[in-house]
Amino acid sequence: MAEITSLQNAIRAHVHDGDTVAMEGFTHLIPFAAGHEVIRQRRKDLTLIRMTPDVIYDQLIGAGCAKKLIFSWGGNPGVGSLHRLRDAVERDWP
Repeated sequence: MAEITSLQNAIRAHVHDGDTVAMEGFTHLIPFAAGHEVIRQRRKDLTLIRMTPDVIYDQLIGAGCAKKLIFSWGGNPGVGSLHRLRDAVERDWP
């Protein structure tokens, strides 16, 4: 049965360190609130999956939440390349 809960409780219950997570949505449906809640809860070592990672995934990388990123194309047509993704690749972190 479906349960209605807060985003904070949903992330706490269902996203754990080391999990594989896919947060999808495009334009106005990009899940910024969910990504920011993952950052607030300091989740670590996540494998992030997204068709086209954008700014929210760049923020997750910069916040140290990501261990691995699986994607089809890295960038955002509106804002360009993902700076934390580029830093991570060039500097071999995390």
